Amino acid sequence: MPRSSRSAPRAPAPDPRFVEQPSLFGDDTQPKQPPQQPPLGAAAANATTQPKTSQPNTATSLLVQAPGQRQRSAAGQAFERERARIERLRQQLQTLEADGQAHRTRCAQLLGPLQQQQKQLRRAMVLALDPWLEGKPKGLSANQLDTLRQIVCAQSESLALEGEADMAALHDRRSPQTLAERQLEQAKAIHQDLQQGLGDALETELPEFDPDNPSAALHAALEHLQQQFKQQRDEQEQLAQQKAAKRAAKQACRKPSAAQETAAAHLADADATLRLLYRQLASALHPDRAADAADQAHKHTLMSAVNAAYANRDLVALLELQWRAELVDPDHLERVGDERLRSLTLLLKQQAAALERDRQACQWRLAEEFDLLPHEVCNLASLRRALQDNLDDLQDELELMQHDLEQVQALATLKPWLTEQRRLLRAAEREQQQRRAFASLDDLDPWG
Repeated sequence: MPRSSRSAPRAPAPDPRFVEQPSLFGDDTQPKQPPQQPPLGAAAANATTQPKTSQPNTATSLLVQAPGQRQRSAAGQAFERERARIERLRQQLQTLEADGQAHRTRCAQLLGPLQQQQKQLRRAMVLALDPWLEGKPKGLSANQLDTLRQIVCAQSESLALEGEADMAALHDRRSPQTLAERQLEQAKAIHQDLQQGLGDALETELPEFDPDNPSAALHAALEHLQQQFKQQRDEQEQLAQQKAAKRAAKQACRKPSAAQETAAAHLADADATLRLLYRQLASALHPDRAADAADQAHKHTLMSAVNAAYANRDLVALLELQWRAELVDPDHLERVGDERLRSLTLLLKQQAAALERDRQACQWRLAEEFDLLPHEVCNLASLRRALQDNLDDLQDELELMQHDLEQVQALATLKPWLTEQRRLLRAAEREQQQRRAFASLDDLDPWG
């Protein structure tokens, strides 16, 4: 029977990729109405005038609503806000890490030469002071000679620990204790402090100190303390789990509220959606489905990213990988219902909270590394200010060291210089004693 000339035109065939691989979320919206047929010639006009949509390369393809379409629901708006928040936090974290790495390079370039010059001046000072200790120099008092010897021994020891072998020999020649003897004494003191400060608190005895191998003795003491810490932490976690199980058992006997039931349902739905995304991506990216070696390598790369995203519960990354694997069309989230979107938003909030913690930890780490002030926020301006302060301080110290080096060349200027250094050493010792006294007061129990 011949067709009427007034029959409606045939609808264009859908993209076969999306027909064979439907959305991993399914269609949670209201039942679809039959599509209205466009007027005759409209489809052809649209096909010729509308350009083919290119595939975006960022997470902006995950918008719940594309521009120009129906108004988003409250659930869709909440989902989009959390997604945008995650993208913003990721960008901030990447910026922090990039700024930190660039600042390290800048510090090495600007501070490195000045620090090397500082080391050379320290070495020159030791070599200039050492000859004054030869024989019995005239004009120097016993106190001045004692101060001179302290400075030579302290600076030569510091340089020896930095790898200057000749400074080690000079130290052993001028000091009543060799470097080996001092290191042994320091190791004994550290071992004793570990026992009194940590061993007694953990109610454990450290392995006996071996004077023939002090480094190994300290290593064994630290390992013993780590094991005790781990055992104590495991016991505390086990106790916390038992208490949590008791609380859960009590709560299970109570009828949950409507809000609790809704939150639990959303959490279960979110976890199920995350597993569904992972399983279908793993199935679609299986190596056996690869057409050739290049396709297999591409699927392997995508699957590695899928595994990392699933391990981190990164919903945004999984959604983007779902689109990159050509399993859904870019606007598939338009067809997700509000209940499912609320569950997905819960996952995004958890992910955003984790990124907030990572960003804060990165700021603290950089602030400690680059000596920022306690109230300062780590950014390019604060990093530049800290670097400039370090440069100014180091430059002032170099000028002072150069002046001191000139003062020790002649006896007339050496004597007042040694007197001033003795005064500074005594002031530093008094300050250190006060700090120890305050630390001991902090350890006292006011209720003991």
